[in-house]
Amino acid sequence: MDKSKKKEILSEWKERHPVMGVFSVKCIATGDQFFDSSRDGGTWFNRHGFELNSGNHRNKHLQELWNIYGESGFAFFTVSELEYENMADVKPSDLKELLELCFLENPSAKKL
Repeated sequence: MDKSKKKEILSEWKERHPVMGVFSVKCIATGDQFFDSSRDGGTWFNRHGFELNSGNHRNKHLQELWNIYGESGFAFFTVSELEYENMADVKPSDLKELLELCFLENPSAKKL
């Protein structure tokens, strides 16, 4: 790959606008819901799906439910999206506050 192509790819990556916010994994059978925040929803969904499918998720209760009900027994979704113009302007505290608000609105949800 030539230098100009690398530069172009890097520039596109820096200018991307990923979905930031609070995301959830919900067990359809039990109603158990697990929340977490992330600066990139796409990688969040991929990471948790991979950990669950490999049997090594950090949340043991969620992993137990996954082992019982399987992938089809769960829904992954965005709970609340953080609106922003520039990625560099988003502070970790912004996501933490949004997560706390989501827990207030959904007190039965659990932290991932």
